[in-house]
Amino acid sequence: MSFIDNILESIGIYDIDKDQKYRFTVFGETAGYFENIAGIRYYTEEEIALSLKRGGLIVRGEGLYIKKFCSGDVVICGKITAVEKI
Repeated sequence: MSFIDNILESIGIYDIDKDQKYRFTVFGETAGYFENIAGIRYYTEEEIALSLKRGGLIVRGEGLYIKKFCSGDVVICGKITAVEKI
């Protein structure tokens, strides 16, 4: 069970589609947890582009850095101001 699945279960949400291509959760403005990421296209302190199987995501903010990238999971820290699908 993934980190996000544990959180959803603990707050009683069971009907989320488990077959989604990707999921992400942003914790305030300080961190984001992204699942089912195929790779990292590029990153700067202001922008990180993540590859999905189809398309991608752009995370925008200030002082961004990649804390973890393992088995399709990415943790991004810094001040996150936007996440856009591309």
